[in-house]
Amino acid sequence: MKGIRVGAGQIGMLVLFMIVGAIVGSLIGEALIPVVPVMKLSKDVELGPAHINLVSFTFTLGLSIKLNLAGAVGMLAGIFLYRRF
Repeated sequence: MKGIRVGAGQIGMLVLFMIVGAIVGSLIGEALIPVVPVMKLSKDVELGPAHINLVSFTFTLGLSIKLNLAGAVGMLAGIFLYRRF
């Protein structure tokens, strides 16, 4: 069984597969909520806004992720597809 490749350009491709898998899985999970009520369960992870005030401009950075069961399965499917190709 081969492991996950960790080359310089390969990490970006793995992250891309995981993000696309999570998005597709979450969309499918949201569509299946009326049929499978357990898909309603989700976890919100937030990194609050960080304000960086420089002399000529200001940055406000934040991140919010809502992950449900189907999104997690989609991420795992993305890892599986990455390993296959």
